[in-house]
Order: sequence, then C-alpha cells, then structure tokens
Amino acid sequence: MSFSWMDAAEPEPVGEIPAGKSDLESAWRRYGPGALRFATALVGPNDAHDVTSTAFLRVTQRPEWREFDDFAKYLARAVRNEAHNLYRQRKRRWERDFAGVREQTAVHVEPDLDLLRAIAALTVPQRSVVFLAYWQDQTEAEIASQLDLSRGTVHRTLVRARSALRKAMK
Repeated sequence: MSFSWMDAAEPEPVGEIPAGKSDLESAWRRYGPGALRFATALVGPNDAHDVTSTAFLRVTQRPEWREFDDFAKYLARAVRNEAHNLYRQRKRRWERDFAGVREQTAVHVEPDLDLLRAIAALTVPQRSVVFLAYWQDQTEAEIASQLDLSRGTVHRTLVRARSALRKAMK
C-alpha cells in the first residue's frame, strides 16, 4: 500500500472548484491539509505552514486557478517550488554570514574601500535595490512590491547597478 501526500480522511476532489463567495476558503479546506503534510515532509514542521500558505496564495492569485484540471497536483508543484526557494535563500544567507564570520575570526580584514566608493557612487535607487537584493535576499518581485515599483524597473535598476559596480571595480 502506498501513501500519497494527498491521502486524507476524505478523498481529495479533482477538477474544478465550485464558484462562490468562499472559493478560497473552500479550496484551502480541501487541499490545504494535504499540501501542509507535503510541505512538512520537505521543510519540516517549523516552516511548513509558511511554505504552504505562500504557495497557495501564489496559485490562487492566478485568474484561471478555478479551472485547473488537477488543483492538488498544481498546488503540490507550487509547494515544492516554495520549499526549494526557501532552501536556496537560507543557503545564500548562511554562505554570506559564514563568510563574514570566517573573515572576522581568521584575520581582521579592512573593508574594501574601492567597493565602498563604488557603492557610494550608485544612485539612491540603485543602492536601495542592491541592498535589498544582496543583504536582504529579496527577489525582484519582493523588491518591486516593497519599493512600489514595477518588476521591470527593479530588474533594469539592478542590472545597471551591477554594471556600474563591475566598471568601478576593474
């Protein structure tokens, strides 16, 4: 007998979700527990609810989410992607933080004055996007939301900032 993450006391419905005032609540009640179990297996109990709810919100923000052929499978893919994003984000933070600790404990390293000057020469929008992307590990979409900019503007600003930093550091 095999056990699927979708197994529950009640069988998981497949197909369209009925339209109505409580579409989101109905979908969450039907598919949330199975997705939460799947997320728990991927990221553990501490982060499972965050991963599941983020994935659920991303899926249901799409206008056509009610017509998905198999909503449970689509949600499972979204949960897997969110778990992967969480893993990558933590890995980047750990590597960055560990590199800082390693430098501090090995030998005191003076800050790179050329890099500091290059960052200071960036425009304020470029510095803010660079800070949020590299020190806060935010995605372009998160930065756009936080700064109330379009995602394209954030992408363009980040590309220009990277280019300016590369030129300054040559």
